[in-house]
Amino acid sequence: EPYRRQRQMCIRDRSTQDYLWTVQRKIILDLAEKESCVIVGRCADYILQDRNDCLRVFIHADMQKRAERIVKVYGETDESPEKRLADKDKRRKAYYRFYTDMEWGRSQHYHLCLDSGELGLNKCADVIAAVFK
Repeated sequence: EPYRRQRQMCIRDRSTQDYLWTVQRKIILDLAEKESCVIVGRCADYILQDRNDCLRVFIHADMQKRAERIVKVYGETDESPEKRLADKDKRRKAYYRFYTDMEWGRSQHYHLCLDSGELGLNKCADVIAAVFK
């Protein structure tokens, strides 16, 4: 009985996640068709990979700089910022792998990869805008 209940929860959760994937995918495709836009995450690089009018960008930073930024933006918590980031990255990787069958963060999936820890967010935005023009 507990196994059956757990299995049903997994199926129900997966169905909900699959439904959200379908809705998000449709929204991303509709937005890209209608107007210029910026889409962060949601496997948009994969969803829009066949469009030649998209600039696919991956922004990364080392763990120390990312940890400093989330403490500055979101504040301290009981959990270390590195642990929070590692957990979030693990979920991102699993989500990306499940829906794309590719590895998250691989430079081959993007036109441009930028290190926000070294360049800063404003410089990254300037580079993206310059390349897009």
